[in-house]
Amino acid sequence: MKPIFRRRRHDDAVRYVTYVMWLVGYSQRSIAFALGMRTKQVAGIIENSEYRARSSMSDEDRTAKLSELEAIRLDDAGAKLDGGILDRIGFTARPLDRRQSRASLKRKVRGRAG
Repeated sequence: MKPIFRRRRHDDAVRYVTYVMWLVGYSQRSIAFALGMRTKQVAGIIENSEYRARSSMSDEDRTAKLSELEAIRLDDAGAKLDGGILDRIGFTARPLDRRQSRASLKRKVRGRAG
C-alpha cells in the first residue's frame, strides 16, 4: 500500500533562507510569503533548527549567528547558496518588537513605609 502523505525534505537553500530571515527578525508569515510556502512549513523548519529560540537570544547572539550563516553563503565556485534571494536583505539583526520577544516582566517594586 502506498502512503497517502509523503514527508517532504526541504532543500538546503530553502532552509538557509528561512534561518537567515528568521534571525534577521522576519515573521514566519512573511518568510512563507517570500518563499511561496505555507506558514506551517516555515514553522516546521524553524522548530527543527537550532535557531528556534530566537526570542531568548540577545541581539548580539543573533548577529553572531547571522555572521556565521553569512560566512557559508558562498561555495567554492562563488555561487550563492540562496541563489541571490538574500541580496536585498542585509545580514543585520533588527530589534524584535514586544510581540516577538519574551522579555522579562518589569514589575514595580514598592518600598515599604515604615
